[in-house]
Amino acid sequence: MCDTFVALPATTRQKTMLFAKSADCEVNEANAVVRIPRRKHVKGEAVRLTHLMIPQAEETYEILLTKAFWTYGCEIGVNEHGLAMGEEAVFTTEMDEQVDGIIGPDLMRIGLERAKNCQEAIQIMIGLLEQYGQGGSAELKGNSHFDSSYIMADRDEAYVLETAGRCWAVKKVAAIASISNMLGIGTDWDSFSGSNEAGGGATHTDWAGEYALPDVPPTLGSPVRQAITYNSLQASLGDISVKKVFEMMRQHGDGYHPAYAEAHRNICVHTGPQENRWWQADGVMVTDVGPHGVMAWVTATSGTCVSIFKPLFLGLELPDLGPYPCEIFDPRSLWWKHELLHRRAMADFEALVPAIREDFDPLEDEFLSQAETVKRGTPGEKAEFMEYCFREALTATEAWIARLQKRGDLRFEDSAYRAMWAKLNAEAGMTGMPDED
Repeated sequence: MCDTFVALPATTRQKTMLFAKSADCEVNEANAVVRIPRRKHVKGEAVRLTHLMIPQAEETYEILLTKAFWTYGCEIGVNEHGLAMGEEAVFTTEMDEQVDGIIGPDLMRIGLERAKNCQEAIQIMIGLLEQYGQGGSAELKGNSHFDSSYIMADRDEAYVLETAGRCWAVKKVAAIASISNMLGIGTDWDSFSGSNEAGGGATHTDWAGEYALPDVPPTLGSPVRQAITYNSLQASLGDISVKKVFEMMRQHGDGYHPAYAEAHRNICVHTGPQENRWWQADGVMVTDVGPHGVMAWVTATSGTCVSIFKPLFLGLELPDLGPYPCEIFDPRSLWWKHELLHRRAMADFEALVPAIREDFDPLEDEFLSQAETVKRGTPGEKAEFMEYCFREALTATEAWIARLQKRGDLRFEDSAYRAMWAKLNAEAGMTGMPDED
């Protein structure tokens, strides 16, 4: 389950477009941060998506993505023109495609690769949606399908695009917007796939009322999470900052503990043994687009509350993140190395998360402070800054891993929570963790 939001320049402290998404995926569904440069393609070339092949564009733009390792598409991304986008699973009356199509993450990557702005992306994405549909499994472990909703933002404007099968609705964002795992557009759409029907019969269509499955979102905590992000943005109108966005992404709520929560009603999502709680925050990206250019902040790790945001710039090679991750533990991969911290921290959640943040917050604040100068600097200065931040963050993470490896008392006290982690760790090939008796 995921949460995506945007704040237009008029609402932010630095008068830049701020965009963010937390990608909540299955626990061992490692998320990769990848950069794909601008490319020219041969006429007639095809591109392999997750489930099918379609004609490739003549040119694709440079993109920076956070993505589940196994899909063509992405959870969140931004391109060289400053177009950013995040995707959410939604559950609709139209999830009955019998053939493979373009699943939501794939459709989003295509939009980022082929469009310079929101208007172009909307036309590209709804065209492909209507042509191919969005059938096919969208989860790592099984044949599970959902439809998708998106927020997209370019340098000047932002839109919500929601889908139900091959149907769609679009709404322009006035100031701020947030979405979770539910349809949210009612009668206030700006365009709608049924609006050109004979006689104008769709003029007053309630989009969500027509296509949503209303019983599903409450079981996933979606209405609560969407309200949390929207209200947090609303409370800071005119002063929304990158740091504020980081704080929103770490929201747990009073009294929260991952072993006992009944549903995902917080933004920093952690898996739990309860029904409908098999996801966690596997990666977050925050984009900052303005006169300085295009910049992103990524965790490149799971567990936002025990992660450090690090800067990335378009047009530059990524720092060394280790081997491309998959569902099996590999300590050489940054994502999996961090799991040695994250999963141990969950064994003493109430004590360790605040203690880790005492070390990580000053470092992250230093990165934020320096970024104000560096983001207007030369490519060489940006590259050096990225390397520095990733190196320092890794050093801090490894220090905490070493400390917790020495903690012989670390153990998941709740039996159901311990059994859950024992199963997940075994599936990933992880040993020596607090789930072992």
